[in-house]
Amino acid sequence: MERYAEEQAMEIEALESILMADMRKLPDDSGDGIASIANCAQYQIEISAYGDNDSVPEDEDEDDAVLGLVFAHSETYPDEPPSLKCRSVRGLREHELADISAKVMKQASESVGAPMIFDLVQTCKEWMRRRVGASDVVDEETEEQLKARLEAEAEERLRQMRLVGTPVTPENFKAWQAAYMAEMGESLVPAESRVDGRLTGRRYFETRSAKELQDDLDAQDEDGDSIDGDDDDDDDFSSSDRSDSDRDD
Repeated sequence: MERYAEEQAMEIEALESILMADMRKLPDDSGDGIASIANCAQYQIEISAYGDNDSVPEDEDEDDAVLGLVFAHSETYPDEPPSLKCRSVRGLREHELADISAKVMKQASESVGAPMIFDLVQTCKEWMRRRVGASDVVDEETEEQLKARLEAEAEERLRQMRLVGTPVTPENFKAWQAAYMAEMGESLVPAESRVDGRLTGRRYFETRSAKELQDDLDAQDEDGDSIDGDDDDDDDFSSSDRSDSDRDD
């Protein structure tokens, strides 16, 4: 039972924060409550056709009715319906109260298992608005409005796609990899074109740009080192050249 009491207290707190002055706890001796129950907290929510931001017709006397939705949590609510009563705070007739009461009771029996009071309030609100002819249905869109809405929806879909990113495929991964390696100054040359982890002399010159080769030559002049991949060739050439010189002497 502790779980039910906790859920019910949380719902009351949420309703009070949303409905504020429209919801109040009824005194124990109030004649407005549900007569069939006793020793149980009862609340009344006042519901009118118009909200704070709605424009009320000039003939207010016709549309100033207020419905009072009275409820009390049952012991195992929300696993069973709450006790409910629809009453006229102002301007409602008996046949109207019977109509909305039937709708509220039916919805409550179908909503068992979850907090339902706010949903019942919304049903009462819609009923009150239909009663005075206040429709929440949007008028049919003009061609310009339809075009603007579709464009806005398309923009929103594109925005969501950009947030998610581009799906990775073998093709766009290879393109990204080539661009990344070029930016990092690395090569996609296969491993078989390398010797002891270094490019062969031929592959070295094939995969280097003219500017990169010139930069390497300049670096060689500064520190006296030969370019990687050409050390063995230079040593062989120098030895052969010296041997030929010795034979000439």
